[in-house]
Amino acid sequence: MKRFLVLLVAGGLCLSLAFCGRKVESPSQETTNPTVTSEVTTAPTNQPTETTEATEPTPEQVVEAFAKEQGLTLADWPESLIKLLEKNPEAKDFVLNYPLKKDLEPEIDLSDCLKDPGVPLLIQWDERWGYTEYAGEPMGLSGCGPTCLSMACIYFFQDATYTPKYVAEFSEEHGYAVDGNGSAWALIPQGGKALGLDVVEIPLDANRIINNLEVGNLIICVVGPGDFTSSGHFLVMTGYEDGYVKINDPNSPKRTEQKWELTRVMEQIQNLWVCRLPSE
Repeated sequence: MKRFLVLLVAGGLCLSLAFCGRKVESPSQETTNPTVTSEVTTAPTNQPTETTEATEPTPEQVVEAFAKEQGLTLADWPESLIKLLEKNPEAKDFVLNYPLKKDLEPEIDLSDCLKDPGVPLLIQWDERWGYTEYAGEPMGLSGCGPTCLSMACIYFFQDATYTPKYVAEFSEEHGYAVDGNGSAWALIPQGGKALGLDVVEIPLDANRIINNLEVGNLIICVVGPGDFTSSGHFLVMTGYEDGYVKINDPNSPKRTEQKWELTRVMEQIQNLWVCRLPSE
């Protein structure tokens, strides 16, 4: 198993700007319904010393040490969460706090999201909803689809009640959640429309993507293995500038802070949908 980083740098949650304007009309296509389911160095010395390679703790060792402090055992953590810690060190606190907070029901107040004109960044492993079961797993593992749709709804409707937990419950109730496989692709076009958005599937065309982002529409896309996932993952494109797209990644504040070459992202996209407010 890969070595785990002892020192983690927590990325700040960023809000990306989107610009308002007229809507771009794009022809819809038939939507299929598949599912979607990160070196420690030492300072030099003038004296020759015998050196040995430092051994970084594995995710299991990190969790086990925390468990011992809390009077728990490694068995109190699902193996899937330990794997999340291996793949995504940003989620360390979420993973460690699982047995301590999984049964809590904290208040979810996203009213701060309405104070900024940009698209809110919401993270699927936020402790306020990330332990909630969705599609047979904690939302922190399986909730990228509802979290992306939540960002779009809050942004367009300016209504903070469309939390990731709310959208996940909606998805479960309407059959878009698939046990062990996250969300069906249909959650975005069909579920988005049911929630009140105008959602249009578009072809993988650079000009179509750029035109929609430049007038303030959002694009929710599903990507395959590559920069963002080893399997499947939903993302929100929020803006475009000089060949680069701004992306809200519900699984990584760090990746959200980056700008991504449009051509590079397009190589990983499996499907995409324009989201906007309905016409008057």
